[in-house]
Amino acid sequence: MSAQPEHGWGAMPLPEIRTVDDLRSALSRYGFPGDRERFEEELAAAIGASPTDDLTAAATVVRAYRHRVLIRNSPEIMAALEDARPGGSTT
Repeated sequence: MSAQPEHGWGAMPLPEIRTVDDLRSALSRYGFPGDRERFEEELAAAIGASPTDDLTAAATVVRAYRHRVLIRNSPEIMAALEDARPGGSTT
């Protein structure tokens, strides 16, 4: 057996995110605390402020939160974030 990293972020299976509903599920399970709620608020605001023929702002919100899930699922990035925190890992 291999040792788990000290920072506690083990590898999680990367969720498949093909739809907004997939993203909602991934945020609920794999996102940072509060991500799902903020996503819903930001998405609703972006859609509400968008012209009916241009949903670029909504797509930007979806891409940003999809990226957050990918970050959350990267042990390397999570370890770097932990190391960057004051009092973080000293490895």
